[in-house]
Amino acid sequence: MYNRMPPRGSGSFPVGGHGFNAEDVDRVDLRDLFAKIWVRRKVVLGCFLVGCLLAGVAVSQVTPLYSSLSKVMLDPRKGRILMTEAVVSDLDVSQQVVNSEVAVLSSNVLIESVIKDLGFERLALLNAAGHPSLTTSIKNLVGLGYKKPDAVTGAAEIARKTEGLVSAIRKSLTVWREGESYVISIRVETPDPKLSALLAGSIADQYINNQLTGRQDAVEKASTWIEDRVAELRSDVEKAEKEAEKYRSTSLILNGSSLENASAQLFEMNNRLALAKADRATAQARYNQLLTVINADGMNAAATIVTSPMLEALNEQRIALMHKDAVWAERYDATHPTRKNLANEINSVDADIANEIEKQVEVKKNEVATADILVTSMAQSLKEMEQQVIEISSNAVGLKELERKVAVSQQAYEDLLTRLTQTQSQEQLQRADAKLVERATIPGAPSSPRPKLVVAMGGLTGAAIGLALAFFMELSGTTFRTEAEIEAETGLPVLAMIPAGDWKSPRAAYRELERTPHGVYAERIRHLRTALLTPQKKDGGRSILLTSSVPMEGKTTTTLALAKMAALAGKSVIVVDCDLRRSSLQRTFGWEMEWDLADFIHDECSLGDAVYTDPRLGFDVLASTDPLPKAADELSEKWLKPMLAMLTRFYDVVLLDAPPTLAVSDALVLSQVVDTTIYLVRWDETPRSAVLKGLASFDEFNSGPSGIVMTMVDPKHSAMSYAEEYAYHV
Repeated sequence: MYNRMPPRGSGSFPVGGHGFNAEDVDRVDLRDLFAKIWVRRKVVLGCFLVGCLLAGVAVSQVTPLYSSLSKVMLDPRKGRILMTEAVVSDLDVSQQVVNSEVAVLSSNVLIESVIKDLGFERLALLNAAGHPSLTTSIKNLVGLGYKKPDAVTGAAEIARKTEGLVSAIRKSLTVWREGESYVISIRVETPDPKLSALLAGSIADQYINNQLTGRQDAVEKASTWIEDRVAELRSDVEKAEKEAEKYRSTSLILNGSSLENASAQLFEMNNRLALAKADRATAQARYNQLLTVINADGMNAAATIVTSPMLEALNEQRIALMHKDAVWAERYDATHPTRKNLANEINSVDADIANEIEKQVEVKKNEVATADILVTSMAQSLKEMEQQVIEISSNAVGLKELERKVAVSQQAYEDLLTRLTQTQSQEQLQRADAKLVERATIPGAPSSPRPKLVVAMGGLTGAAIGLALAFFMELSGTTFRTEAEIEAETGLPVLAMIPAGDWKSPRAAYRELERTPHGVYAERIRHLRTALLTPQKKDGGRSILLTSSVPMEGKTTTTLALAKMAALAGKSVIVVDCDLRRSSLQRTFGWEMEWDLADFIHDECSLGDAVYTDPRLGFDVLASTDPLPKAADELSEKWLKPMLAMLTRFYDVVLLDAPPTLAVSDALVLSQVVDTTIYLVRWDETPRSAVLKGLASFDEFNSGPSGIVMTMVDPKHSAMSYAEEYAYHV
């Protein structure tokens, strides 16, 4: 709700510019957005139809292509009859392998095999010249398009034709993997449906045949090679065994023992020497620890790491004596005879403990010496045995070499003999790594172009262009459609937005207001009434001028509606028809007035006599029965101000319906004597330049309007939609 606003230039609101912003200009209102689209629906529909038409014409000029599809599957589940390793390994189906097989299916090697199998005559349609025209395609469909190919003369001509066909087939061929599965799809698209099915099926069959033929050839070659190699290895094994046996007999006679026995003895002695060294290290560590403790802390400290029955008994005796001494020490000092005897006994026990520890030290020393002797003896024996093993090993090098040769020859012979049996068995059981899972069929309709889809896409594209054009037209408009726009341009607040109705005249609008006094239109007028009449800041009535930039902006309709609402609010109201050149209020309602405004201006009657009262309206009227162009030229503040002073003395609200500002200057004169000037702007109709120019004309008189009222607003406009959802009941 707006209170009464000061005139332009008074300081409350900036004149022009962007000083007033009642709402976020950059916000997006979906309902308003769709309303704007609906207003420009003819543009969008026209672009949609043009897009459909252009797409239909374009698709009619394109040669139809027929697509046929076949599918092969790489089978990771292999049936095993023989549980042996295959001569030619099966595919380990993985992402890389499947991608590799996709590349194989589109390779020129495979395509050349297909061409060789089908022949040039059956592929005459796919020559290197490219796709045929629409006429040729129709002839091909009815069987009239094929011509006998030229005679092939020489290898160069065959190579040229093959290369051209490979290029043409590759252009029409598409191979891809079905998602993450092991299925590979093969699609061929040509102008001939039969040829598409033939090529798609032939490529799949040739791919599977090549796999099977390659595996069989590899197994056959491997079997022949293994047979020859087995015969060679059999002779090598026999010869190596004879040489090894002869060398073994000679070596046993010379050395008296075998290398295996000597090596076993050496291993055993080496283990025993390691244990002896470990025992010596342990004994030495114990001895060193005992000496370190004695040197650092004395004999008594050594007693904690050395144990023997004697030491345990002496320690217990010493503890008992120390306990007795502690008991006597509670009463007597060290000079007491009993405590002296106890001290002597403790010293005697300490001496015995020291003697026992010395004995234990000597024992540890002897253990170290014994371990040293044992290690030295065993090391000498080990050295002698190592020498013997070296001598035997040097004599047995030749034997080992011969034995290794025999073992290798035997192993290779046995492996190849087994492999030969497996290969001969597998030669008859070979199968391809892929199998056909979908056979190519002759298509019944072209796959491209798809007329319905192309036309739909053309229509959508046209609709998108139409939407863009509609938004451009909306954004580049020269009229005002929102409060934010007009407030930003003029710096004046919008006091109300009055919706448009079905009425054709001010009288029809007034009757509509009487029929629905609580409708949307009535509530918008109440809003304007509240904004203008609350609060009252001066004694007497309020004079309000309503004007606009150009005619037909709803001034008279709004004036009458505002008068009606003010009267319903308990106000005494009078409407003054100030459009003296084109006075129409009296003719609209058909009043029979004895005196009118013209009589008052010509001083033929008093102001009270010129006022007309219609009991049906609820307010008074001051109007002219005929246009008064001369009186309009005589408008002056000198006689207007007393007239308004008289009217505001008797009426709470005086409403002045003024002519358009850009048409005549009457409104500028009237604005000098009224309390409030309201500027009406027709929604999406009045040019912005006209509004700004009309408002600028008031600046010269320092009597600018207090606010703006937007009239004839589309009820579907976002600002009106909220009011439409709310209804009053009486």
